[in-house]
Amino acid sequence: MGADAEPAITKVHWTNSLIARVVALCVVLVLCLLGSVYVLTVHFLKEVRAEYENRAFEMAQDAHIWFEEHREDAGGVDSATRDLQQKYPGVQLQMAPAQGVEPTSITEQQTNTTAQITDNGIVITATHIIYRDGHPPMELTAEFMLDPRTAIWRAFTNRYIALLTTSFLIALGLMVYFIVKSLRPMRDLAKSCARIGAGELAPVEIKRSYGEVLALERTFNRMVDALRDKEQIEANLRQAQRLSALGSLAAGIAHDVRNPLNAIKLLSSHALDNLNGNDNGAAQQLQTIRKEVDRLEDIVSGFLALAKERELQPEPVKVDALVEDCVHLVKAEAESHGVGLSSDLGAAGLQLDIDPKQVKRAVLNVMINAIEACHGGGRVRVLTRTTEDAYQIEVRDNGPGLTRDVAERAFDPYFTTKPSGTGIGLSITRGIFEEHGGSVSLTCAFGEGCQVLMSLPLRKTATV
Repeated sequence: MGADAEPAITKVHWTNSLIARVVALCVVLVLCLLGSVYVLTVHFLKEVRAEYENRAFEMAQDAHIWFEEHREDAGGVDSATRDLQQKYPGVQLQMAPAQGVEPTSITEQQTNTTAQITDNGIVITATHIIYRDGHPPMELTAEFMLDPRTAIWRAFTNRYIALLTTSFLIALGLMVYFIVKSLRPMRDLAKSCARIGAGELAPVEIKRSYGEVLALERTFNRMVDALRDKEQIEANLRQAQRLSALGSLAAGIAHDVRNPLNAIKLLSSHALDNLNGNDNGAAQQLQTIRKEVDRLEDIVSGFLALAKERELQPEPVKVDALVEDCVHLVKAEAESHGVGLSSDLGAAGLQLDIDPKQVKRAVLNVMINAIEACHGGGRVRVLTRTTEDAYQIEVRDNGPGLTRDVAERAFDPYFTTKPSGTGIGLSITRGIFEEHGGSVSLTCAFGEGCQVLMSLPLRKTATV
């Protein structure tokens, strides 16, 4: 694959597409809305027919019509007729229809309409019609009662409009809800991207993701993995550069210091040999000088080991047996500090291709650090186990533990919290395990002890 090849992009089938789902959702909701409009319209026509029948029935109940003899002075033609008959007795007056007009039995008609409102708001409309046809005048009264409050209430509670509006609002609410629900993974993805931008390279995990969102999630996770790998490579490069610079400096210093140390060691040995047996004080002082010189040589050897590249000499080794040897070697050290030492080895017979001297040196560094970290009455436990792809050695202690800042620098060369420490033990240990393809990690809490986990890959040669 060329260096400029484009990265693979996850293709999304249209059935899983977020856009297709949103469009389909809008279409379904619009169809549901149109269907509800049709159903409500048909229902409304039935309701209108029933409402007209009810209103007709109510009007029939509220209408009152009756005839009665008209007793008031009607005025008009009737009054004039009575005046003429009183002035000219014996004269019979008759009303003749106009020419070209069909005669009718009603000679005159008067209409009078009144309206009044009662105290409870009911409007009463009364129409009075007076008929005269030669007989005593008759008055037809038609009275209607109307409650305007009921009419206004019916206008505002029209079921068709209410149901249609309710259906529209429900459809709109469902549309907004499902669109927001469909786009919610995008908001979660934006939050995960913000965390990645802030330097938290954690995998992107979005619940119920699908379609484009799932493709974006996988793409972002690949990007996060690449960033983590790049960050690890850069950290290893910085560590290697720092170790190279410090190693070169340490090698020069160690080389210059070793020659004077050899001279001091040689002269103290000769002085100790030439002492008389009676001078016990001088002999003790010379032995102290020899011991301190030996310690300085160990430090110089550590500097040189850190400075130069180690050439591994792997061979099949029973790793649990190697760890058990380390436990026996530090047992006297633990007893001198009043620290309990126990082991629980769970990979008996497992053989790995490792450099036994280097691995033993690394494990001893961790065990000695754990013993020195515990006070009298403390406890150190050594455990081994296998996982699917690694052999693990775990060293636990119940000492005072380390703060977070100190724990982050524990593997830095020449960093130590012990007055007599050199700060290269854990650096050498990590380097040895990483050269074997493994790793070393430190977990601790202030006041609760520490836990060092050393892992080697399972490249088995035999199992006995």
